[in-house]
Amino acid sequence: MTKIPQLLRQQICLILLFLFTLPCVSQTTKVEKLLPELKGNIKDTTRLRVLRQLTAAYSSVDQDKKFYYAKKYKILAEKLKIDTLVVDALLDMGSTHAIQSKMDSALYYFTKGREKAESLNYQNGIARSLINTGYVYDLLDKESESIEIYNKALGIYRKIKHKKGINQCLMNIGGIYYDLTEYEMSEKYFKKAYEGNLEIGNEAGTASALFALGDVCKRLNKKDQAYNYFKLSLEISEKIGDLNRIALVRWGLGTIDIERGDYKKALENLKIARENNIAIKNYYQESAVVLSLAAAYLGLNDFEKAYSLTEEAYDQSFAIESKNSRTEALKVFIEIAKKQKNFEKAFNYQTHYIALLDTLSNEADSKRIILSDFKRVRTENEVLEKDNKVIVTKNTSYLKTIAITSVLLLLLIVLLFLFYYRYKEKQATNKLLQQQKDEIAEINSELETLNEEVLVQMELTATQNTELEQLNRVKNKFFSIVSHDLRSPLANLKMLFSMYREGQLNETELGILLSKLEDTIYTTATFLDNLLEWSKSQLDGIIVKPSVFELKNTIDENIKMMDNSIRMKKLLIENRVPENTKVFADPNMIHVVVRNLISNCIKFCHPEDKIIIEATKSNEKVIFSIKDTGPGISESDLEKLFSLEYTVSTGTSGEKGHHIGLILCKDMVKQNNGEIRVESNLGEGTTFWVELPSGNN
Repeated sequence: MTKIPQLLRQQICLILLFLFTLPCVSQTTKVEKLLPELKGNIKDTTRLRVLRQLTAAYSSVDQDKKFYYAKKYKILAEKLKIDTLVVDALLDMGSTHAIQSKMDSALYYFTKGREKAESLNYQNGIARSLINTGYVYDLLDKESESIEIYNKALGIYRKIKHKKGINQCLMNIGGIYYDLTEYEMSEKYFKKAYEGNLEIGNEAGTASALFALGDVCKRLNKKDQAYNYFKLSLEISEKIGDLNRIALVRWGLGTIDIERGDYKKALENLKIARENNIAIKNYYQESAVVLSLAAAYLGLNDFEKAYSLTEEAYDQSFAIESKNSRTEALKVFIEIAKKQKNFEKAFNYQTHYIALLDTLSNEADSKRIILSDFKRVRTENEVLEKDNKVIVTKNTSYLKTIAITSVLLLLLIVLLFLFYYRYKEKQATNKLLQQQKDEIAEINSELETLNEEVLVQMELTATQNTELEQLNRVKNKFFSIVSHDLRSPLANLKMLFSMYREGQLNETELGILLSKLEDTIYTTATFLDNLLEWSKSQLDGIIVKPSVFELKNTIDENIKMMDNSIRMKKLLIENRVPENTKVFADPNMIHVVVRNLISNCIKFCHPEDKIIIEATKSNEKVIFSIKDTGPGISESDLEKLFSLEYTVSTGTSGEKGHHIGLILCKDMVKQNNGEIRVESNLGEGTTFWVELPSGNN
């Protein structure tokens, strides 16, 4: 009474919109776990993965949020140039519209997805877009187009040996046989799909096949077996948290309860089914559930509630543009009127029902359905006439019966004429609306393209502005340091030669001053090397060429290079780094880091101070330290040690420290996936720690 033959196939197709994305876990729980992963600064590839998982998790929970996250991962996939994921995102966006009965929008996204997939020769994307498009045509009562599309999808899945897709196509074909009332053939296809999904461990597909088998068994009058199939499907659906399929199974259980006469139990199942359909905005399925609720209340003789629910389903059939739902609502109206002994009202509903069936007579399958329904209508009319004769015999004469029948027939003719006139008007209106929808869809596509271009241009401009500001800061600092710290030694050298040329200095005095000036020039040369290296890294970027090398050897080479400075200050320096301590980094860059750190220790240590170099290693990291017993660094200076704000400092023998070397050290260590840090206390010395990737892996 409340079963819509085509609805099973539509709901099976609807489930397919989920099967491509749903993992076998509780979706609500997964949403709660995934949302925190989007917070913070994460890589684009990681963000893309989380957005796709959120889209899948919201499939059976909230279609609006599914659309939101699908659109976000589409934009990110386009940015990363992962075209196959752009196709998947378009299909996910379309499926949300299909589930919410927005068929024009659904077709727009499915068409865009298929065109993109075909340009990439992305076979799985082409097949998925075909299945989703077939679902929409099915809901729009275009069965022949739907069947043709499903066959194309099945051919692609068999070609690429996609078992999951093959199983889903088997479900579709089984649904078509179901709609043709060839239930034995339909049961065979559903069983193949069930076995196939069970083999690959697809819980969502298994639950769907179990539901379909239950419905077929109900049609074959195997109610106990049908009830068991529904129970198994419900158990899996509740386990994976699929609200859509829970609603379907509860609906199936409720219809069997109605047939068994257990109307209260039926109401429990059907109310849960309706709540779930409202939550996921599945208006097609909700309409069928509402009619089943009306049947349950009719069984309890609650005519007022049954009529109210049927009226609600009838009105909703216009919103979802489903003539099949409308015919089922009219059949329930007829049953209610017959139970209330209101045969005149039942006859009027019967007239509407016949007129509506007239509009479904374009396709061969629809004609066959109409013929069978006419046969049933004639039988019901004969029953109505017999009942009318009994009533007329008791209350009026035979002549009054003829008059009433004539009036009813006349009204029927008038109603048929009015319906035909209204049908023609509606056809013209629908054609105009379709043209307007096509125009709006084209405008929306153009606007979407323009918006994307504007966003890309804005992002590019912002990035360029940031880079220009950074380059300007580096340039200003570079010229400031050069003008301040290179002018003084050059001026001193110029003045020295001038005094010597004018005879103000003899050879002995010139030698003393030149030896002092030598240290200044050496320090300035080292500073200039560091400054140029740092400026190059900021302006052009450093090309890192990592390799495995011995850390101890690099440190020994730098100690030898600065042997004269170490002996002049009478410093004690020890290289305690163990043999075979290997790191994975750019050898030249680490050479610069070690040279600068040892040079700083020499510069700021007092005579006879100690410099100790040690290292510890593990499978993943090597940490080496350079510790001195010099004067230490204050807390305020430590905070600015690795920034350009730090000013020039003076060593224990008057050497100048330009601090640019430490900035260069930090940049180079970071470029080699390492870290550098420092600890110091005034009067107790300073320790630098450098952490680098181990070369033992």
